[in-house]
Amino acid sequence: MKKIPIVALCGFLGSGKTTLLRRWRRDGALNDAAFIVHDLSDQGIDANLVSANEKTHQAGSLVGRVAALHGQHSNKYLHQSLGSALNGISELNPFLVLSESTGAARPWPLIKALTQDSRYSLRHFIVTVDALNLHRDFKDGRQLAQGPTTSKDAALSLAAKILAEQIAFASVIVLTKIDTVSESAVEAQVRYLRQLQPHATIALSAQAGLLLPQLEGVEPPNLIALSNKAKQLGLTEQTSITEKIEAVVFRDPRPFHPQRLHEVCQNKLGTGLYRTKGFLWLASRPDHSLLWQQSGSQISLELIGLWRAELVKNLDDKLLPEEVEHLEYMLQSKHQVFGDRFNELTVIGIETDRKAFLTALRDALCTPEEIINWQQGEPFPDPWPKSLRRSP
Repeated sequence: MKKIPIVALCGFLGSGKTTLLRRWRRDGALNDAAFIVHDLSDQGIDANLVSANEKTHQAGSLVGRVAALHGQHSNKYLHQSLGSALNGISELNPFLVLSESTGAARPWPLIKALTQDSRYSLRHFIVTVDALNLHRDFKDGRQLAQGPTTSKDAALSLAAKILAEQIAFASVIVLTKIDTVSESAVEAQVRYLRQLQPHATIALSAQAGLLLPQLEGVEPPNLIALSNKAKQLGLTEQTSITEKIEAVVFRDPRPFHPQRLHEVCQNKLGTGLYRTKGFLWLASRPDHSLLWQQSGSQISLELIGLWRAELVKNLDDKLLPEEVEHLEYMLQSKHQVFGDRFNELTVIGIETDRKAFLTALRDALCTPEEIINWQQGEPFPDPWPKSLRRSP
């Protein structure tokens, strides 16, 4: 029987895996493909972003053609959960499976889990590398190529170790966000990446411009060679997720004060705060449901929709009375003051920087007095960009 090919996307936290996967998801040629999304967070945000189904994905579930393996399913139960997902997906008979791993994943346990079912074959093991982070934190990759880092920064040393290990198992390396650094920096990065993994194909991507068909000529990974490499490097007994990196979820219905949140981002993004992602709202923009994504010093906000609590006001008089009535019905079980608005952010990193950022987030929420001002329509200073990317 012809085996179903699996394309695996790996790469450090915030290196652009989900952006690539969403880009490929929009490609009409992948309509019959299946997707597996491993997410360290209990929220499963990435699975919902990839899915065309509006239904929220429960951890370990297969909804439509998207398997959501978040929380413990991407960590403690990775092998078993992937086995169940692959079994369920086989009944859909897809021509291709696209798998996105959490950025804290260790490559060899992931490869073993993906190749446990004989009905599938590993077509690509793609590792994404953030060009800006590589330039800023690792001297364009020279520190990685020179071996174990001697950086005094424990968080950067840990990140370097994870990066080097992921690159060692790559059949394809995608250097992402190349538009954020100079051409000479990209050239240096390619040289160092080739030193780290001379057998991998290196592709360049700006704004998720790389398309999957461009990799058709690349040979599939050699599993025997990868197994030997794991033995040689002493990596055969690894846990699925790198130690010391944990995810916690910050939840609060109150709006963020836009000025204080901006100051938090300027002063509290420690090197051990590898990734935050989730949904939030600002007191200055009560209608905007915002998708927040942070990686290192990079932050993006996407407008993904409007809150029902603002729509129900029908300020532009575009809704029919029955539409307003339906919105009011849907809001009955929501917060008395904020309606369906909420903040829910997954914070991923090492303990010290993670805790410091969580404390700063709480301090950036509006106080009771400021919430009264918000209810009365008073303006808030807002230094965030007025033009936002809208999520497709």
